Amino acid sequence: MKSLFLSEKIYVLILAGGTGTRMGSEIPKQFLEFSNEPVLIHTLKKFQSWKKQKQIVLVSHSESISKTESICGPFLENQDCIVEGGETRHGSMLRGLSALTIQSEDILLIHDAARPFVLLKELDLLCESIRENGISTLASRTSETVLEESNGKTSSFLDREHIWFMKTPQGIRGDILKELLTLPTDPIPTDLCSWALTAGKNLPS
Repeated sequence: MKSLFLSEKIYVLILAGGTGTRMGSEIPKQFLEFSNEPVLIHTLKKFQSWKKQKQIVLVSHSESISKTESICGPFLENQDCIVEGGETRHGSMLRGLSALTIQSEDILLIHDAARPFVLLKELDLLCESIRENGISTLASRTSETVLEESNGKTSSFLDREHIWFMKTPQGIRGDILKELLTLPTDPIPTDLCSWALTAGKNLPS
């Protein structure tokens, strides 16, 4: 697909603010190692191998920022940087945005540091969708049976043909992002897509 914006730049926010609470681990999952390197480094290297982004911003939890700088510093390009995150995922995203200058035609990708297995072709397809639709995300179907419960009791089976599992990166075009930033955020969104949906934007199916 031909780009709608020939002068676009692609920016990447890698959110590395996890504390390991949900995993019950003393070590945040982005710092766990496989193949002799922390997960965070594998994620960073994946985007660097893509070579289509203008800048990468790593957003770290305040208690881990020194460790993040120590681990990732040697791998960052001159234009890349590390910033301290906020109290929520949304707050961390806004902190990361403060390090960027995004124009209306540009693309912003927001990715979880603990997800290093995204494919480069998925990044390409995602950016094509963002150019066309303004906002998009990676997502997957399920082959599992999905059961809904209410008040501690099973209530109904959900039609899995209408169920999507959200993944990252999630991405947005600069003009849509600028619009969202002017709107109130109540309740505080849990991710980019929930922010957009709350604001009345549609995700492509």
